Amino acid sequence: MNYAAAVLVSLVGTACNDFLDEVPDNRTVIDTPEAVSELLVSAYPDANCVFFTESMSDNVTDRGNTLDPYVYPDWDRANRQAFYWEDIDMTYQDSPNYYWMACYQAIAAANHALEAIAELEAQGVDCSAQRGEALLCRAYCHFMLVNVFAQHYNPAYAASDLGVPYVTEPEKEVFGHYERISVEDTYDKIRTDLEEGLPLVSNRAYGETPKYHFTYEAAQAFACRFYLYVGEWQKAVDAAGEALGNNPSYRDWNEYIQMSTANREKNYTSVQEEANLLLASTVSQFAADQPFFRYGYSTAVNNSLFGQNDNLVGGTWAYRAEAYSLSSEALTLMKWKPYLKRDGVNSNTGVYYLMVPLFTTDEALCDRIEALAMQERYDEACRDIETFFTNKLRGYDSTQLPVSPEMVETYYRNESPLHPWYESQMNARQMAFVQCAVDFRRRELLMQGGRWFDIKRFDIEVAHEAYQTGATDVLVRRDLRRAVQIPQEVISYGIAPNPR
Repeated sequence: MNYAAAVLVSLVGTACNDFLDEVPDNRTVIDTPEAVSELLVSAYPDANCVFFTESMSDNVTDRGNTLDPYVYPDWDRANRQAFYWEDIDMTYQDSPNYYWMACYQAIAAANHALEAIAELEAQGVDCSAQRGEALLCRAYCHFMLVNVFAQHYNPAYAASDLGVPYVTEPEKEVFGHYERISVEDTYDKIRTDLEEGLPLVSNRAYGETPKYHFTYEAAQAFACRFYLYVGEWQKAVDAAGEALGNNPSYRDWNEYIQMSTANREKNYTSVQEEANLLLASTVSQFAADQPFFRYGYSTAVNNSLFGQNDNLVGGTWAYRAEAYSLSSEALTLMKWKPYLKRDGVNSNTGVYYLMVPLFTTDEALCDRIEALAMQERYDEACRDIETFFTNKLRGYDSTQLPVSPEMVETYYRNESPLHPWYESQMNARQMAFVQCAVDFRRRELLMQGGRWFDIKRFDIEVAHEAYQTGATDVLVRRDLRRAVQIPQEVISYGIAPNPR
């Protein structure tokens, strides 16, 4: 593949001595709300964590080395390192290093926007909508950083577990001094930005491209996720309701399986898909290479997730996996369309982009099922389960086969227990409904990296087995490797690494 040079060039702007001090554009005068809005386009990370978080999850197996020749060697090595929860030494796109840098560059843009907003508001100019977006962008980037590069939030450990540097001021000097604060302090600061920004967001500020910004609905979906993580169930239910609205649209896989392969992968990340609440344009090789990684989605995982009648109503899943002709193990759900930005009109080299759904109505629905269960509002949760099945099972009709709390409890009774930090406060029925929500999220977010965060949240043990030898490595509860190591360049400048 011919993108290595382009990737190396892209890393020059994120060198280690600039990882938190990149001024988005110090030549631009930001003197109007419109100029602030233009700056905020840079407050969303142009990278994603899908490649390595998916590779660390139980959605992948060792498929053998038959596909190795189809993947660039550095990505092949990083795929193996992620599978075995080793520290990933690749620094290109799709790596933890690249994601860290991109998030802090986005934070820098948000902070410069907030500085400009303060100056404009001192002159009596209304920038409330821009302030809301900037605060939400800053909160979201730190939220993702702490959930990738730290242990999951747990009140018993949060005050001592290492979080991430929380940057709230525009950088004025190279080599600014930053320290990792605790997970607890990181979450407190995220909450402050989130709750200040939420009431300020206005969809009217985004013109014709609302789905690339924190609309009201996307902001509420983010709030729902945050409140789930900290165990504030009513706030999570309320936020999910606001995100979904009175007449929500979901991704209907009964329609998707009727589409051609090309249309399915194009529609999945399209702004026209109403289920997508927030999309991000990211530099990524994942869309082009994801079927070919040695450690990836396999027929074994596909059969375990979408086997015949493998759900509590005995229906047939509408999700559809496909295999490339070169190998039956080159398996994919065709969610991703790679977009190549060429180096020139006649060039054969360039950089691939991937549109990533950061928040969707489908995930918000799963989140609400979980939050309702924790409040023991089982009948409401059953209605959401029926809604999910309507869009994900072939020909499901809730009037013919309604879901009852007893059905949910019976079906999930023998599942391996989840271990959230509030496990001791849960009864058997709550656990069953939460199992259901986690089960649905795994299927819906397959090949999107989202499963990894549930593995961390619920302390799920994962076993990865080597294809040739059968040797097994197990990610145990509270395993130190659940916190992805921060970039080596960052460590070299004095920021504490994750313990190993």
